[in-house]
Amino acid sequence: MDKKLLEIVFDNLYNGIYVADGKGVTIGVNKTFEEMSGFSNEELAGRSLYDLVGKDNYFSGSASLLVLERKCPVTATYSTSTNRKFLVKGRPIFNNQGEIEYIINTIWDLTVVHYNQQIDADTARSQLLSDDDFITCSEKMSSVIDLALRVAETDSTILLTGESGVGKSLLAQTIHRSSERKQKVLMKINCAAIPETLIESELFGYEGGAFTGADHKGKAGLLEMAKGGTVFLDEISELPLHLQSKLLGVIQDKEFYRVGGREAQRTDIRLIAATNKDLVKLVSEGKFREDLFYRLNVVPIAIPPLRERREDIPTLIQHFTEKYNRKYQSYKKFSESLINQLVSMPWKGNIRELENVVERSIVTTPGDFISWEKVQIPGMENMIPKGLGLKEILAEREKEILLQAQEKYRTTRRIAAALGISQASTARKLKAIKGTHLNPKEK
Repeated sequence: MDKKLLEIVFDNLYNGIYVADGKGVTIGVNKTFEEMSGFSNEELAGRSLYDLVGKDNYFSGSASLLVLERKCPVTATYSTSTNRKFLVKGRPIFNNQGEIEYIINTIWDLTVVHYNQQIDADTARSQLLSDDDFITCSEKMSSVIDLALRVAETDSTILLTGESGVGKSLLAQTIHRSSERKQKVLMKINCAAIPETLIESELFGYEGGAFTGADHKGKAGLLEMAKGGTVFLDEISELPLHLQSKLLGVIQDKEFYRVGGREAQRTDIRLIAATNKDLVKLVSEGKFREDLFYRLNVVPIAIPPLRERREDIPTLIQHFTEKYNRKYQSYKKFSESLINQLVSMPWKGNIRELENVVERSIVTTPGDFISWEKVQIPGMENMIPKGLGLKEILAEREKEILLQAQEKYRTTRRIAAALGISQASTARKLKAIKGTHLNPKEK
């Protein structure tokens, strides 16, 4: 294949392409990425991603930098200074010495430009412009995202399953944003959050005078308001049985009746349902309609729990640490021994629990260095850090003591006096830590 043809293919792919070298320097981007991002190849080529990524910079994050750190394929989402939202799959290319020579990034545009005028503008923006991000280097989770991107292009009904906190809502949002319906509304409905007495009228709407207290003009339901868009029914197992048959009619016939109505309402929606319960078991117990289950289960996507993709935990800790450092204007960092300890925990609450632990540690731990002795996490008391031998544990503890002393005493002379070692030894040991103290004011 000649060079001219390669250039034609490169610039006419459906996806954006971003190529970086093994040091994180941008080699080039294709025309699709230029159109997606609003950045030109001339603007980016030759520039280090370390200089392009950060708050108020070109990109809020980088799959390439995560690939360089983790030495494996990474899938991540990030935003740009031009108000675009991307999903990126970064893949390392290794040379004969086993070093990363290039990183090839394939980009999907998840940006939502418009919103449905039938619903409140602020509500729409909060639904469609969420800053929650996917970050994974797990093969299991990457396979889940690959499947989600494939089925996003269709109108097939999708059933997302997985424990609470694994990211079902975020995956539903990604599917919607990758679909032809992304300029329409994504209507998120938690079936467990609406009282049973109100859920029918909320979902399907009602005619004027349909019941006591009803608006005399009637009201459109959420399914009607989502016309042309995607409806995400979270905790679908909590939908009352008498409404399951009505939802079945929506899926089969694309129509429904408002409460008190006699005229069928046509609807054009894409349906995504989610549950953390075993629907097959609920069907056998008579608590969920079998015919509805099969209508929902056209494309089942099971999201693995965090304990089955532990390789994601260090990356997620780093991501949440950066997120809450920005939020609380702090410069905190987790110790290596604490990260190893967190990797070994069961995480029954999955990503949501991990994020809560990171935020709590940042707001409650004194100083800039968060060690495993400082945090209060149920189940972690009296545990020895996993993945480290005695030598490594002692080295890690020495580092923590030195950094804590640096925070308190500031100068190497005072640190040395407090720890009973020479000033030269103190300076040498702190230099070896190589800037793990993050506060730029102290560098």
